[in-house]
Amino acid sequence: MKKTLLFAALLIGGLSQLSAQCVIASACTPSAQGYCTVPVENTNLSNGTELSPYSTTIQLSLASTIGGFATIIDATISSVTGLPAGLNYSTNPSSGIFAGGTSACLIITGTPSAATAGTYTVGLGFNVNTSLAPTTQTLNFILTINPAGTTNINSTIQVTNFFISPNPATSELIVSSTTHFGKVQVIDALGKIVLSDDANYAAQTTINISSLNKGIYFLQVNTGGNVTTKKFIKD
Repeated sequence: MKKTLLFAALLIGGLSQLSAQCVIASACTPSAQGYCTVPVENTNLSNGTELSPYSTTIQLSLASTIGGFATIIDATISSVTGLPAGLNYSTNPSSGIFAGGTSACLIITGTPSAATAGTYTVGLGFNVNTSLAPTTQTLNFILTINPAGTTNINSTIQVTNFFISPNPATSELIVSSTTHFGKVQVIDALGKIVLSDDANYAAQTTINISSLNKGIYFLQVNTGGNVTTKKFIKD
């Protein structure tokens, strides 16, 4: 009887893992390189905790062309490296292949094993076929796993009480929160830091964005212990 129950539990767990699939969302505008991701590459994924269920999604979008001279045929999410023990991934489409001008997503799920606390560089293998030549690169993201017994309460508070306005913005962006925060960075669609500001742990700061080109940007706020990222549009 115990063997039967154990087999059933393993089967249900396996089916649950197989059915985990993200929902595709066109969440960004592809850059001149022909693609974009949310969150932006080289930034933080949601924190996880040892022995606690975890799930986070990465969205990818392709342009139809690169620089207007090379047609993007398709792209393949070929691999994900650097995940701590206990975490796996799946893609939508399940083949990991999606055509130029469309989007795909990748979901990381599972339960981080004991003794996996630390910071990981998660590498997403990304191959693009174009009318000129194929390209291969690795998109990196940062994943932090907290020790068992800790929570991400601070991160939850930040996401709930962190505001940017106006959005879209033309010349100034007001960043405010019910908690105090320090360093603020503006990141473009290529993952490059284009502006930086220190709020000196105030509850509000104003950033001059008049020098930025029109487009989609990401604002990253650091409270000292956690990092939160939100998207805004420069008009």
